Amino acid sequence: MILEIKSDPAELKNVRRSIENFCKENVSKIDVFLVKLAVDEALQNIIRYAYDFDKTRKIIIKLEKISENSLKAELRDFGTRVSSSEIKPRELHDVRPGGLGIHFIKNIAKKMSYEHQDDGGTLLTLVF
Repeated sequence: MILEIKSDPAELKNVRRSIENFCKENVSKIDVFLVKLAVDEALQNIIRYAYDFDKTRKIIIKLEKISENSLKAELRDFGTRVSSSEIKPRELHDVRPGGLGIHFIKNIAKKMSYEHQDDGGTLLTLVF
């Protein structure tokens, strides 16, 4: 399944619904809640850091079944590249709002990788 959305936080509700439907139909033995949480956190980071809250930019989401209990999600943005060394969770003992998205994603996904693209932006691949 391929979804193309705008970088508007209002789009996230529809993405979560699409992920849930895809998983129910294709990957029945996966924790749908955790997949939705990780993808939602990643999309929020794209909106915030790659697009600086510009609601008009394009994000492409591709979901692919690997097995009954495994799924690959690719999130492609065309925004400002963030250095891989800057993509890290904050310390858990640093109690304050926000900043835990990467922590959640790394703990939920079996695999996470970032690839800067030649035409700009980044491809984030998550395997659950």
